[in-house]
Amino acid sequence: MNLRDHATRVVVLRVLRDAVEAEYRAERRAVLDGLRAARAELALKSMRVTMPDDTPIATLTLIDPQPAVVVADEDAFSAWAAANHPGEVETLVRVRPAWQRDLFARLACSGPVADPHTGEVIPGLTVAPAPEPRSFSLRPMPGGAERVARAWHTGEIDLRRLLALGGGET
Repeated sequence: MNLRDHATRVVVLRVLRDAVEAEYRAERRAVLDGLRAARAELALKSMRVTMPDDTPIATLTLIDPQPAVVVADEDAFSAWAAANHPGEVETLVRVRPAWQRDLFARLACSGPVADPHTGEVIPGLTVAPAPEPRSFSLRPMPGGAERVARAWHTGEIDLRRLLALGGGET
């Protein structure tokens, strides 16, 4: 291959990569929406993905975010921190971010937010509910990637139909 051929391949591969990436993002969003709906309807969190001949190739699993302690009232939390941990409050009258992260990591994410040492409810803090899952994991089954590649090379997977780049039918 000469430079011109390599350059043409680079351009074509770049266009294909970008098109496939856009399709991948759209399909990933559709799968996430479908998994969320299946979770709500059927309490399904995970699903096995198979080839048309039912050979398993991957598992998709919703990734559940955890509830998190958040500051609901900055003034109340700052006042509590100043009274109970004055060395952790800056003169700006704000809680040092590093200490706040450390404290939040030690707090329970249920019920009223309380100091783990004294049991005192910490003013200004509340527990935010966990948001909807924003992602899922994709774990190929052993040999799954090779099975997909083999199916692609043998024509079992028709990429033109699968991708239908540009949204049109082929």
